[in-house]
Amino acid sequence: MSAVFLLLFVALMLFGAYRSANFGERPFRMNLAHGLPFFAAAVIFLLGLLSFTTVDAGSIGVVKRMGRPVGELLPGAHFVMPFVDTVTPVVVQTRIVKPNEDASSRDLQVVHTEVTLAYHVDPRYATNVLVNLNDDAENRVIAPAILEAIKATTAQYDVQELIAKRPEVRDKIEEFVKARLLPYNIVAETTSITDFRFSKEYEDAIEAKVTAQQNADKAKNDLVRISTEAEQKVAQAKGEAEALRVQKEQITPELLELRTIEMMQSRWDGHLPENYYGGSAPLPMVDVFKKVGK
Repeated sequence: MSAVFLLLFVALMLFGAYRSANFGERPFRMNLAHGLPFFAAAVIFLLGLLSFTTVDAGSIGVVKRMGRPVGELLPGAHFVMPFVDTVTPVVVQTRIVKPNEDASSRDLQVVHTEVTLAYHVDPRYATNVLVNLNDDAENRVIAPAILEAIKATTAQYDVQELIAKRPEVRDKIEEFVKARLLPYNIVAETTSITDFRFSKEYEDAIEAKVTAQQNADKAKNDLVRISTEAEQKVAQAKGEAEALRVQKEQITPELLELRTIEMMQSRWDGHLPENYYGGSAPLPMVDVFKKVGK
């Protein structure tokens, strides 16, 4: 819109100058009366250009007349008094800030904490925020409130509790920040703990503790495994002994004779050996049945 007013202003000034010029006379003269209506229209458009302003979506325009707030403008196009009024936009949409701070836990460990806060300025009090905080709420009240909340909350927990009770720690920080920002007409929407970091010495100690615990668990598991294997071997030995005992109880002379006959049938082809090796030299064996023709 401002560009349209500017183009109209330039066009009217040029056309007024053209109408004022008397190109047929010598010497050349300007008759301003001929172009006066166009000059007047150009001035009107210039005033319109200077008084025209827009307010972006997500902002409230605070109108200041000679430095004194006199009203507020909603998003859109507006006209104000030129040379007298100025419009300062105050952003009321959600914004993000991520301050971080080193603080001490209850067990005197240094904890680096980063908090992400989503907030917005209450649109009903845009003028108050502009006047009281110069539209610089982040540096003047928001960041200090979060840093103080981090220190105050962290000091209530040991390091391990900060990790185990992270949601509880976040809620306490959020409650602290909301209460601190409320008098300044700033609405804290959500708070998140986006980073917890500890000193290198503490992290090394935690890693050593975890390693020792893992080794202890491994040794315990190995002991259980060895004990189980020993029990299995004892049970197996007991089973084999029991089987031998039962088998021994079942052996009778008749059974031994039967097993001997079965062995002879499976391994002896019915022929007697030709030599006997009972002494230092072999002795010939005589198959009596063969000699008699049997």
